[in-house]
Amino acid sequence: MYLSKANKADFGAVYEDMQKQFPYVELKAKETFLTLCRRTDYHIWLAKEKAGTRARNVGYMLVWLDTRNRMAWLEYIAVLQPYHGKGLGSQMLKLLAAKYPACKGCFLELEKATPADEKARRRIAFYTRKGAFALNLRYFCPQPHKPSVEMDLYFLPFTRRLRTLPTHAVLGAVRQAYRTLHARMPQVQKMLRYIAPVFRPEKA
Repeated sequence: MYLSKANKADFGAVYEDMQKQFPYVELKAKETFLTLCRRTDYHIWLAKEKAGTRARNVGYMLVWLDTRNRMAWLEYIAVLQPYHGKGLGSQMLKLLAAKYPACKGCFLELEKATPADEKARRRIAFYTRKGAFALNLRYFCPQPHKPSVEMDLYFLPFTRRLRTLPTHAVLGAVRQAYRTLHARMPQVQKMLRYIAPVFRPEKA
């Protein structure tokens, strides 16, 4: 497998798949993505596998690189449905880290796990197995089609030496992401005021 940067023509097929795999309320408008793609720090990566003499798309990732803080935001990651269950998501994360050798890691906005939400619990378990850790922050993710949703913010380090992030660094990165990724969302500045550190007691 290898990663290839998508162009404007590729994004049509990517967005069509996103509409199938992600809830409508989580998706920005196609025009918003195209605006972000005009930035040099917003990347759409296609995961490809060789099939004989040709290459086929098996997944994609949408990533914003916060060059100021040397951190990335993994906005969306998906494996195309015919290739689910083959471990391709894990391979994609490894390739992503290799693409950004100067980057500390990437932020992940994850739905809060509840006993009834098996999919959310599996998603969190997947990322924590890869080394992601929860950040001590009350976090709200702006939504394009409904009020903001409180989510858990995780960080997936690209080096095993990194096991924690200073709170001030996290807050600074969140403010930068709000200004860039969520600039067109309603009441963004108001939502920022509700993001604050929380105390999580250590497990015995």
